Amino acid sequence: MSYEADQHCDSLSGTTIRAAALSVPPSVRAPGRERRAKFAAGLGASLLLGAAVLCVEMRSATSRVSPEALHVEGRTVSYSAAFAAQAGIRTMEVREVPFSPIVSASGLASFDPAFVASVGANALGTVRRVAKYEGDSVKRGEVLAEIGSPAEARREAAGSLRNHELPRGTLGVSRLRSPLEGSVVERRIITGQWVRGESVVFVVANLDRLSLALSVDEAQARRLSVGDRVELSHEQSVATLSTGTVQEIEAAPTKAAGMKLQVRVGVDNHARELRPGQAVSARIFASSNRQALLVPNRALVWISGQPAVFVSAGDNRASARAVALGSCDGEQTEVRLGLASGQRIVSDGVPSLKEASFL
Repeated sequence: MSYEADQHCDSLSGTTIRAAALSVPPSVRAPGRERRAKFAAGLGASLLLGAAVLCVEMRSATSRVSPEALHVEGRTVSYSAAFAAQAGIRTMEVREVPFSPIVSASGLASFDPAFVASVGANALGTVRRVAKYEGDSVKRGEVLAEIGSPAEARREAAGSLRNHELPRGTLGVSRLRSPLEGSVVERRIITGQWVRGESVVFVVANLDRLSLALSVDEAQARRLSVGDRVELSHEQSVATLSTGTVQEIEAAPTKAAGMKLQVRVGVDNHARELRPGQAVSARIFASSNRQALLVPNRALVWISGQPAVFVSAGDNRASARAVALGSCDGEQTEVRLGLASGQRIVSDGVPSLKEASFL
């Protein structure tokens, strides 16, 4: 058979088409295989890189804190010089120094007892007129309300007849007057209401002065004096709202108060920063100056729920020791038991030392 016999004729084009193998571009052949190969190569490189980084970090961590850096025996911790440098551990000697503590407490602002008054109805009768309402300012002696009393009207009329005089004004009208300068903080009557003579119908207070009753631990309260300065702020805030002074310190504690004394503070409220019933925090600055053993607050640590300090036990050694704390001035705290003057304590790097020693 000849070569021409294997040829086929295309009736549409009249051209000859030879039977030949199909040619497929390399970019089309097996696309999934090449992508999988590239992905595998990239994944392998990423895993190698991650392993290298992890190895470097582990070596770095090992170099930072070696197993020999700390040794704990009971509550005594021995540490290397490298650990001390990294944690910033420093020690200091504690001494008794002059100390004026700051006592913190909280309470509710209220009316000052010396600047608040209740006004009772001075007659049995009907309220003819209410002259002042809640929030109104009043002067001493100013009329708050008028009460019409039939009994009082009869007495006044009888008196006028006996004296052969004409009645002055309306008979039987009693006027309620403010006993002090301030504001009406409570009103309990309305026009037309029938009132009894013993009823309290108004409360007037001078809001320029407020009072604060604080419950203070007996040991701290004994260090305070009448006249000590007080700064007041909202709870959960450090911004000072108002100032005041200690006016009274209870003489003896009561068991019901848990061996606490009540300290009453007079508050200057001319700026109206406080209102009666508002919860406030107080910082009382004791004026008494006495000797006390002080440690910086940063040196204190709590172990098993108890305050403690790390007492230096030689070069790169410290022992955790429980202490009893007293008053604080915001930066330093008094240690009443557990330390002696002249001892050295760890003053800096305490959190790192406690965390690393698992105490």
